[in-house]
Amino acid sequence: MIILQIATFLLLPALFIMGERRFKWMAFFGTVVWSYLAGILMAMLIPNFLNSEVTNRIVEVSVLLAVPLLLFSLDVRAWLSNTRTTIISFVLSLLSISISAAVFSFILRGNDSETWKMGGMLVGVYSGGTVNMSAIGKSLEISEEKFLLLNTADIIISSLYMFFVLMVAKRFLALFLPQFQGEKGEETEFCENLNINKREYGVAFGLALLVCGLSVGLTMLFMQKMFAPLILLLSTSLGIGFSFNSKIRENKASYKMGEYILYIFCVGLGSLCDLNQTISNAPHIFLFVSVTLVVAIVLHFIGAWLFKIDVDTALITNVAAVYGPAFVGPVARVLGNRQIVVSGLTCGLMGYAVGNYLGLGMAQLIRLLLQ
Repeated sequence: MIILQIATFLLLPALFIMGERRFKWMAFFGTVVWSYLAGILMAMLIPNFLNSEVTNRIVEVSVLLAVPLLLFSLDVRAWLSNTRTTIISFVLSLLSISISAAVFSFILRGNDSETWKMGGMLVGVYSGGTVNMSAIGKSLEISEEKFLLLNTADIIISSLYMFFVLMVAKRFLALFLPQFQGEKGEETEFCENLNINKREYGVAFGLALLVCGLSVGLTMLFMQKMFAPLILLLSTSLGIGFSFNSKIRENKASYKMGEYILYIFCVGLGSLCDLNQTISNAPHIFLFVSVTLVVAIVLHFIGAWLFKIDVDTALITNVAAVYGPAFVGPVARVLGNRQIVVSGLTCGLMGYAVGNYLGLGMAQLIRLLLQ
């Protein structure tokens, strides 16, 4: 059963990718959504099929491998030379979630001793993605129950926001924000339709293993024990460091492999969700996630209005921060603007890069505020 579970987690994303290529209705939501949904349905319909210990190991290994693989494709110099409005909009998103998480961690602190950890995790997930939240949660050693409740609440609330983005967001925000200026039909290629050979995949995977090994080894050398926060920061820093090498950065196999491992991670994390328990037994967590995300989104778009950022750029940078790069493509299709795909993907990768630092830093700041 364990082998069958592992095989299921590994193969489901491949089926969703093939389905996305064949059916428009599957492509509308993207492989990430289907991966989460598959995990949630397995937890609800066939719970005896899942071994929670195996699932946790898959999630942990996926995080450790996905972070450097995704960061290898990051082009920091190109991002810094990106359009001024894109960078401003993305920074506004990071500031918005940081302010919102800090404020509501203080207001809703109650008697929960792990509020500061949850605040840091929300900063991580809404500045980079779920991988960041998982990594930060493991680093801060939050209780497994609290982690699963927070993750489930995030999936519910962020799903509602995604429906808003896909259905009505542009029409609504266009009432306040200016229109995108420029051609919308051209798209600079970013890891799509590329001929990647097996050697490139092997090199990318080998480098990811090297980063993981160095992160663990250096942590053991300096701390004399496994210390998750340092492993996380070293893995992130080394991933960014390797990205400055042009040969490593231009090996698009690293992004494609990291993206696939991210889908496996989503299946695993979805299978750990318990929707009923989160809503009925932990309403304070559900409230915490809801108000933190909603206020962060509102603050971001108020900032976009003040800086006169166009509606397409404001939306794609916010999506990149809240969801990571995986949702950039589907949202760009709905916006009818392929020109913003590359800037959105790059912002998403920057979110992976800064999310761990920002989340851990804000967790410690919130901890000080609550003392």
